[in-house]
Amino acid sequence: MADGRPAADEPQSAPGGAWAWHPPLPLAGVPVFAWPPRPLVALKYLLSLAFLGSVLVPFGALAALSWFYLQPALERCAEFRADWILQMYARNLGLMLLAAGGLHLYFYTFRRQGAERKFDPRGMGTNDRKFFARNQVWDNMLWTCASGVTIWTAYEAGFMWAYANDLLPFYLRVNEHPVWFAATLFMIPFWASLHFYFVHRLLHWRPLYRIAHALHHRNDNTGPWSGLSMHPVEHLLYLSSVLIHVAFASHPLHVFFHMQWNTLGAAMTHTGFESLTFRGRPILMLGSFHHQLHHRYYDCNYGNPHMPWDRWLGTDHDGTPRAMAEVVRRRRARLRPAAGRP
Repeated sequence: MADGRPAADEPQSAPGGAWAWHPPLPLAGVPVFAWPPRPLVALKYLLSLAFLGSVLVPFGALAALSWFYLQPALERCAEFRADWILQMYARNLGLMLLAAGGLHLYFYTFRRQGAERKFDPRGMGTNDRKFFARNQVWDNMLWTCASGVTIWTAYEAGFMWAYANDLLPFYLRVNEHPVWFAATLFMIPFWASLHFYFVHRLLHWRPLYRIAHALHHRNDNTGPWSGLSMHPVEHLLYLSSVLIHVAFASHPLHVFFHMQWNTLGAAMTHTGFESLTFRGRPILMLGSFHHQLHHRYYDCNYGNPHMPWDRWLGTDHDGTPRAMAEVVRRRRARLRPAAGRP
């Protein structure tokens, strides 16, 4: 697997062996997009711990905190100056250290949850030459902080400059448009899911995979710092979903929510554990087994569970042996023409 991709038959003896834990299989889809529609079931999901309690409430509260208390005054952003941009970078770096660093300490250093709801039985990689300093965590931290937080801040700084110069719609104040303001928060994770699927498929195009995405896929077993451990090209593409706010009236709080969900949320979803538990009960949903399957098997589950793009476009792996056989079949079909070339 010279370019980071497994050979055709490798999933049958995948790295890490059997899963330590996984949710009931086959994986269930999000009921928001069920057919025929089930509006009451969809509403129940939108108000559930998995969505309202683990996405909307925590990231909405963090975005509000960032806008009201941690953001330089908008008038300061009318000109690109190092002082306010570095202030934003320091804020974002601090948030990433708290989120990814805190999750790593809790789950991997102090092992406060043991192996409860941990997908892969392995720990983080050490003495592995594919990582900087032969250490997976240090390697992931380097790419996350040096490239990820920098490009995250650059996108936000661009938006703040545009808002300060009245170049973007800035009328979506919560007291004037409360319904649309709230609806925008609800819609952002679904737009991000659509964008992620197609950008992720593009990143698996062989030239882009070799140049950029293979770096992220060195993490066949993930931890909190793996989520934003990417090549700068991938950071630019992945975080570009925030550009939707150029076309639709939003508020800076929506931009912060969007970016923090894509960055700090990536630390959460790559934690390697399904949830943070208290007395055996989930209190915050974290990792997705759907995406954990992608990190192990590569050629499946390009999207995330919020929208069933993989199921709609034939790239779904629901965790069952039947789905695994389909992944192997697709890989053999993809490799067969290359094997026939002189």
